[in-house]
Amino acid sequence: MEDSQYDHLTEMDLQLEGEVRHQFANAATWSKFISIVVFSACGLMLFLGIMGGMSFFNSMKRLGGVGYLFGDFTGTVLLFVILFVAAAISLVYYFLFNFSRKIKSALISEDINELNAGLRSLKIFFIITTVFSILSLFNTIAKLIW
Repeated sequence: MEDSQYDHLTEMDLQLEGEVRHQFANAATWSKFISIVVFSACGLMLFLGIMGGMSFFNSMKRLGGVGYLFGDFTGTVLLFVILFVAAAISLVYYFLFNFSRKIKSALISEDINELNAGLRSLKIFFIITTVFSILSLFNTIAKLIW
């Protein structure tokens, strides 16, 4: 294996030593843990949402409520809403998982391109979560005003 074909961090005058390597490794470990917990929660939400939604609309049909008016259409809509929310959350946290994977790979191989790709994934994660947070804040303010 030739060293000339790899872009090492030391060749770019960027040396990750001691504390910086430890902090990157620690951030990668925690981000992987958090993303796996969120993926598991999305799967659980999907399962419980489908089961709970089905029983909710079956009981509504027996009582003659909203489920009776819309028939089976409401169960389908609920399923698509749950699928959309779980997919959106999983997509956002995929970027955090990708950050973890690429940073660990960059620390092992000392590849600047992997490090940049990992930090790019983290940047995308923060941009998306910031947009969702701002939209949520505007929604809350709008509900308070009206």
